[in-house]
Amino acid sequence: MSTPQRSASTAKITDAFRREATGLLGFFIRRGASPHDAADLVSETFLVAWKNIGREKVAPEMLRAWLFGIARNVLSQHRRGRTRRLALADRVRATLPATEHAPAEPELAEHVRELISYLPELDKEIVRLVYWEGFTQEEVATILGKPATVVRARLSRARSALRARLIESGDLE
Repeated sequence: MSTPQRSASTAKITDAFRREATGLLGFFIRRGASPHDAADLVSETFLVAWKNIGREKVAPEMLRAWLFGIARNVLSQHRRGRTRRLALADRVRATLPATEHAPAEPELAEHVRELISYLPELDKEIVRLVYWEGFTQEEVATILGKPATVVRARLSRARSALRARLIESGDLE
C-alpha cells in the first residue's frame, strides 16, 4: 500500500476508534467479557481492522458493521482460547492423584507453571502450544518452523521431564 493510501487508512481507523471504541467495549461486556478483557478485545479488534483496512474495500456507511463483524470473530477466538485453557486445567487435574493433599486450583496452576519453567525455552513453547492452545504436533511444527519429527521428539522428552519432576516432588507415583 502506498503512503497516501496508508495515511488515509490510518486516519479512517483512527476516526473509527474515536467513534466506536466505547460501543465495542459495551459489546464485549454485554457478551460476558470482564472489563479488563473487553478493553483488550477492543484493542485486538482495531489491530485486526488496521491490518485489513487497506486490503478490503469497506464502504464508509458499512465501516461500523465491518468493525463489529471483526469484534465477533475476536470474541469467538477469545472464547475458544478460554475453553482450551479450561480443558487443559481439567486434563492436568485428571492426571494428578486425587488425594487430600492435592493442591487447590490456584496452587495447581502455579505448580504446573513452575514445572514447565524448568524446560528449555523451545520445549516450553511446544508444551504450551499443544496443551494450552490445542494445536496438533504437526501444527506446532508449522508454527515454529521446525520439522514435525523435532516437535514430536522434544514433546516426548518434555513429557518425560515433567513426569520425572512430578515423581520427584511426590505428586505422581
